[in-house]
Amino acid sequence: MRSNPEVQQQIFGQIEQWKQSDLTQRAFCSQNNIPYHVFHYWYKRYRDAGVETNNRASSFIKLELPPPAMYAHCELILPDGKRLLFHQPVSGDYLKAIIG
Repeated sequence: MRSNPEVQQQIFGQIEQWKQSDLTQRAFCSQNNIPYHVFHYWYKRYRDAGVETNNRASSFIKLELPPPAMYAHCELILPDGKRLLFHQPVSGDYLKAIIG
């Protein structure tokens, strides 16, 4: 493959077009008659050249989980007919431990 700046600029431009599209790499290559392996070769060179801005940190979304499930006023009926009545919140882990 030729490594002249004009070819590189042209293909890097196509990579930018792909990034702006909602297409997969394969679909983009198919629509633009680019062999898939050639696209990957140039995409690696594109990344190695530092053209791709490093927005990976900002692309993450903070995941906030709710506190562990708490069950208030829970009644647990055991197979032998005995009942356990909880008048205060009880965690799901605690109930699993009792059952298990």
